[in-house]
This record gives sequence, C-alpha cells and structure tokens, in this order.
Amino acid sequence: MKNLLLCTILFFTYQSVFSNNYRVEIAVFEKSVPVDYFYEVDDVKLAVDMNDLFRYYVGDFTDAKEAEIAKKGLIAKGYKYAKLVDLKAERVNCSASCNNPIYVENIFFDFDRSNLRSKSRNDLEELANLMQSNPDYKVELSAHTDAKGSFEYNTALSQRRSGSAKDYLIARGISADRITTSEFGETSPIAKNDLNGQDSPSGRQYNRRVVVTVMKSNGTIVPNVVQPINVPDALKAN
Repeated sequence: MKNLLLCTILFFTYQSVFSNNYRVEIAVFEKSVPVDYFYEVDDVKLAVDMNDLFRYYVGDFTDAKEAEIAKKGLIAKGYKYAKLVDLKAERVNCSASCNNPIYVENIFFDFDRSNLRSKSRNDLEELANLMQSNPDYKVELSAHTDAKGSFEYNTALSQRRSGSAKDYLIARGISADRITTSEFGETSPIAKNDLNGQDSPSGRQYNRRVVVTVMKSNGTIVPNVVQPINVPDALKAN
C-alpha cells in the first residue's frame, strides 16, 4: 500500500500546534530497538507504519534546507541511509486513503532519576494533544523501576516518576481528574535486570518506565493508540 509512512506517524497531532514539515528518517526495523541504540544522535523519534515496521526519525524542521543540513550531518556520522521526509506532502497523499490510529509512546527514565528526558516530554506532548482532541479520554500512568536499590526506595522512585508524567500533562491543560497513577516499584519487570549472572543495563532500561494506558470515560481501553514496548526475546523477563 502506498503512503504507509505518514499514515501512522506517531507525531501527527503536532500539525495542530506546530508548522514543522520535515524530518529525517535514519533507520527502519522489523522490531523496535533499545533507546540507546542510536549513537551520537539526540531526540530520536519513532513511528510505526501499517506493515508494523519501526521507523526512526530525527528533527521537526520548518524548511527543507534545514532538514537537508541535518541529513548530511547524520550521513557523516554513519547513517548512510538517512533520507528527507516531507510531512506536508505525505499528509496530503495520506488523507485521501488512510484512516489509521495515532500512536503515543510509553515513557522511559535514566537510572535513579524521575526527571523527564527531552524525548519523554515530546511523547507526553503527543499524549496531551491526543487527550485535548478527545475530551472523553482518560489516561492511567503506571510507574516502574529496575531492581537496583531497596524495595522501599524503588517504590518511592516510581511514585516520583508517575508524578513527573502527571504534572507534565496537567501543565499542558489536562485536568487532574482525567489522570490516574499507580506505582509498582521493581515488582513488575518486563526485562531481565540480570542476564546470565551479570548486570543487564539494557534490560534495566526497559524496566525504568511509565506505562501509558488510554481509556474512554467508561473505562474501556482505547486500542491501537499506545505503542507497545517490544523487549528483545533474550531480555524478556521470565
């Protein structure tokens, strides 16, 4: 099918707030990759197309020249397949034939931190836009940690993480009564904190998260809205 790329782009709702029309695609994978996969590149964004391919992007640029400069810089860093994406043109092509869900992402944190990464703020901005466009939607934020530290400390850390995400949404105009939080500390890992008896930094990164669940006012989960977390088989928790 034509025009798969922008039909399911995660950041479609930005068009209602910003006028940025260009991005640079740097990679396409059949499965998602860890957040630290892309070396020397900040603020990488993810979109999933109708074929369930994971497409990774850099930037929200206002003009093609700026995006072209960014593309050349990425190629110089070794991303030789980097290509310019004209969002405006893709939206026009897509609007005639596509009606697909908008994806938002779960939130990840640095070790022993509850402050939001730049990417996490972008992801929460998308969630806020989605909720503003759908007044009947509510969200649950379920916070987790890795297994480093004591049980009590990690419970408190997960509370701070859910609080950071909630505070951001409230600051963006989402009413507090549309947001619920739950905190699990280290008790619900989705990845291995240790692998073959050795510390697993990649596994622990997956566990340092706030999981986003979007629901209608009646409590029904809205399907195909939140991008699932795809943990590599070798890292999945038992």
